Amino acid sequence: MTSSPARRDPLPSVSDTALVFEGGAMRSAFSSAMVKALLDEGISFDWTYGNSGSAVHVSTYLSHEPELAREYYTVFPGDPLFGGIRPFLRGDGFFNTKYIFGPDARVADRRMIPDWDAIRSNPGDFRLSGFNGRTGETVHWSREDMTGLDDFLLHARASASLPVLMPPTRIGGEIFFDGAFGPTGGIPIDAAREMEGFDRFLVIMTRTRSYRKRPTKFTWAVKRWFPQYPALAESMHDRHARYNATRDWIFEQERLGRAYIFAPHRMPIGNGTRKLNELAETYEAGLAQAREEMPLIRRFLGV
Repeated sequence: MTSSPARRDPLPSVSDTALVFEGGAMRSAFSSAMVKALLDEGISFDWTYGNSGSAVHVSTYLSHEPELAREYYTVFPGDPLFGGIRPFLRGDGFFNTKYIFGPDARVADRRMIPDWDAIRSNPGDFRLSGFNGRTGETVHWSREDMTGLDDFLLHARASASLPVLMPPTRIGGEIFFDGAFGPTGGIPIDAAREMEGFDRFLVIMTRTRSYRKRPTKFTWAVKRWFPQYPALAESMHDRHARYNATRDWIFEQERLGRAYIFAPHRMPIGNGTRKLNELAETYEAGLAQAREEMPLIRRFLGV
């Protein structure tokens, strides 16, 4: 395991740059290492953005719980209640989000719930994104939209509710699916630009720089299982084009000096990987790369 450097004293919060985490289901084992890398450096941001699997990163970064960030993706998936075929056949989803993002998400002596009091007292704010299945609107929830821990977990679950693989999540009479089906296709940079007006970004990706998303093969399943949500099927149909266009835009911002992109050199696991050794190796690779690139990240941030 990679050794831990001495933790630095906190630096002034970064106010001119948004921290944006891409989702990616179990590939988030790689990006979860950035939580520890940033906390070890004492780097904080006024605003942090995430959706889907990176809702965990947002919460554990703001609660200053890097070990919890690691365990979510390297230990918790070993719990038989975490997901799989049996929970899927029961209607709980291939990933059991009610368990993962719920008050019962406790395994032996490990607490898989982030410290809400720490999140609430952190001066930095955040947004999680969800896709409204009825209207096709993408909603970006901040801390002020949540009344407490249970409400936060409910919004995190909504942000991670992949259609077909997981049941949708109801909030306030509306049905929500994974925030990755919004206008950017999965990287919540739109929230940072449109809600808070950022034009500088530290983007933590879960795909390599050369990756290009292909059209999905599951649009038929959405039309069959969720015929009452045509906006979802439409979004899924052309999500690949929106996602690729978003990445092209972000890479252009990098060329202009307005973005730093942290992307894996290689991604050895898929979004459904649950082998703990592979997840742990992916986390360690992410941590090693984050520490290697940290001088460049600090130079970009000016800290």
